[in-house]
Order: sequence, then C-alpha cells, then structure tokens
Amino acid sequence: MNTASHTQESADLVTRLLHSDIFERYREAFRLTTGCALRIVRDELHQHGSAANYAFVTELCVPVPLSGRPFIHLCAEPIRISNKGISKFEDAARQMLDEGCTPADLRAARHWFDKLPVMTLDRAHAVETMLQFFAAQLSEYAERLFLQSTDCEPESVKRARQFILGHLSEPMALEDVSRHAGVSPFHFCKVFKRATGMTFTEFVNRARVEQAKRLLLKPQARITEVAYDVGFQSLSQFNRSFRRVTASSPTEYRTQVRKPALVAA
Repeated sequence: MNTASHTQESADLVTRLLHSDIFERYREAFRLTTGCALRIVRDELHQHGSAANYAFVTELCVPVPLSGRPFIHLCAEPIRISNKGISKFEDAARQMLDEGCTPADLRAARHWFDKLPVMTLDRAHAVETMLQFFAAQLSEYAERLFLQSTDCEPESVKRARQFILGHLSEPMALEDVSRHAGVSPFHFCKVFKRATGMTFTEFVNRARVEQAKRLLLKPQARITEVAYDVGFQSLSQFNRSFRRVTASSPTEYRTQVRKPALVAA
C-alpha cells in the first residue's frame, strides 16, 4: 500500500472509531468517573500539548495497536498529581525561575496549574489502568472495523469481503472469490488491493486470525483446534500468520488478554 493510501485508510478508521457507539459510551463513562475528558489521537500526530512542558503536568496516554503496532493513542486530558512534589504553584515557580523562565512563562504556567484536574498518584495509576483496559477493547474493535466494507468501496470488493468473511473455515481459492465478486481474477487482485491495502491472501489470513483471537478467549479451546476451525491448513501457518498480525504467538496473546498489564508505579 502506498503512503497516501495508508494515511487515508488510517484517517478513515479513526473517524469510524470516533463515531462508534463503543467509544461514545466509554468517553462519557470516563468523564463521569474521572472528571477528565478523553480523546483519540492518531499515532503519527501524537505529541504533547502546550501544558506538557511544565514539570507539574502529567499526561495519561496509552497506545491502541492495530496489527500489532500502535496506530492511535487513547489520551485523558492533562492532570496535575497532588503528591508529586509540587503541591503549590510557588514550588513550580521557583523551579522554573532556576531554569531561566520569564515572567510571561510564569503567568502561562499559573494558568495551567489552576486549570488542570488534580489527582493523587494512586488515582492516576487507577485511571491509566482504566485506559489500558479500554485500549485493549478498542484495539479489538478497530481490527473488526478494518475488515468491514465501507460505502466508497467498489461493489465487487464488498461482495468479496462478504464472501470471504462468511467462508473462513473453508478452503478458499482466488478464482472462487473473484467469480463471486463478478470480475476476473486479474482485475479482482488489482481492485481488491487498491481498496483494502492488502492482497487477497493477506486479507484472508488476517480475517482468520481475527476470528481465532475471539475463539482463543474460550479457556477450553485448544490452539490446534482453533487453527483448523478458522481455516488454516497447518499449525505452523497459523502461528506465522498470527504473529504477523498481532506481533505475538497464540499462546502469548491468550496470556495477555487474560492478564492485562498494569502500569508500573
């Protein structure tokens, strides 16, 4: 996929996430629970705001991965931690003066010091843990959205997506899918890659991995059985495809989703 297509595709996916019911409901629940606003920031645009240069500011941001790599960050608005060593603005002002800051810098800093929500360090850790749990859920949702068709796609690609997702457990040939899509195999390959950013084989493997991830949540499901249930012809092929999509093995993934990592103090 070329850079322009990838950037547009990422932007479209972020827009769909922002308008999704799951994000809207969590954003409101997060605001009511913590008193902080929540936002999504695209990974390539992720940068600290104007308040982040001050020592008394803490930003709680966690990455949301897609295909094993961060593509957005889930961020709470900046906060001030009450027991971080700067409990009064005078403490921050002395530190800034020692660093050569101007009176104008101090006035701007005072604005942020008074404006930021205040939390204890323990509460900030709890809030960051909440973000991590939701980031994991949002990542799973983003993966499913990535495989769904969009209104701007050619009809042949929509039909192909629908056919592929409905027959993942079965052997699948390019000729069969292109015939279902109503175009020649050669034309299908060009149109499908242009619309999805993936080859036919890449899309099928990714869709199978997504289905496998859901099956792996069942404690009684054996990894070998999951591999064959979603259409892979061998365990080695399943393991390679799974690691390519998630950056982890099926066993590692199962462990991660059962025991989400907590933020270190």
